[in-house]
Amino acid sequence: MESTPALELRGVSKRFPLRGGGDFAALEDVSLEVRPGEIVALLGPNGAGKTTSMQLALGLLDADAGEARLFGGDPELLATRRRIGYAPDAPLFPKELTGLEVLTLHGEVIGLHRREAKARASRFAAEVGIAEPARRRIATYSRGQQQRLGVALSLLGDPDLLLLDEPTAGLDPAGVAAMRELLVGLRARGAAVLLNSHLLSEVERVCDRVLFLKGGRLLRSHEMRARGLRAEIRLANAPELAARAPELVASGLDGNRLRLEVPGEEAVPLLVRKLVEAGAEIVEVRLAGADLEQLYLEIVEGRA
Repeated sequence: MESTPALELRGVSKRFPLRGGGDFAALEDVSLEVRPGEIVALLGPNGAGKTTSMQLALGLLDADAGEARLFGGDPELLATRRRIGYAPDAPLFPKELTGLEVLTLHGEVIGLHRREAKARASRFAAEVGIAEPARRRIATYSRGQQQRLGVALSLLGDPDLLLLDEPTAGLDPAGVAAMRELLVGLRARGAAVLLNSHLLSEVERVCDRVLFLKGGRLLRSHEMRARGLRAEIRLANAPELAARAPELVASGLDGNRLRLEVPGEEAVPLLVRKLVEAGAEIVEVRLAGADLEQLYLEIVEGRA
């Protein structure tokens, strides 16, 4: 992994004036970084400072203190901006245009020839799952389709750094799965991703680190474990199974629930088959994201 962070905030603070006087601290002395080939999530309640952090990093807001650096340099440099993609929450587009027209126009703005801009527009519309809607006027789009269009727009320049603000908002399960594959692909080619999301199960599955924010302060940076999943299996005969096949359940049995690490979804059917062959009476099977949820509640909400 490269030594120079793709994105870095150093002691950044930002306050906004209040209408009745005084001000509001959106960020207080926050330092963070995202390195190439890394997916980092910002987690926290509404108003924690997640979007403000992204906007300060991009130079869309000026910090009151501290500094932002992208690829080790000034975020305002044109050469730096060409390496960045940004998808804001709830993007706005001209409703009379089609998705492909918006993508093609932005492709030309970043310097692509029209033929290449049109080709990339079609490519990224398909990658985010709006190949057919992209041919229609944006006035007909759902919120999820507009969100996907915003992500497609952020990808046009093959960015080395991508900032995504609630990219899964309004998406159906297929859209969430497509977003997961997209993020994994970006990491595989060495891009850095800063993600703001409330969807903890997806964050747990794809992110390398999570940063917990609350009230404008960075509470903790947490390294995620190896990107496996945890299967939670509810059993009707847990005591009998523990006695009959202790090698399968001893390490993960908690009452009538069996919790086991699995490398991926594809490993779950084999695990279930082994349990059934050992005499398990399975009531429910699900992939769990409860580890990160519990950590969030402990760190952000102060719940033990």
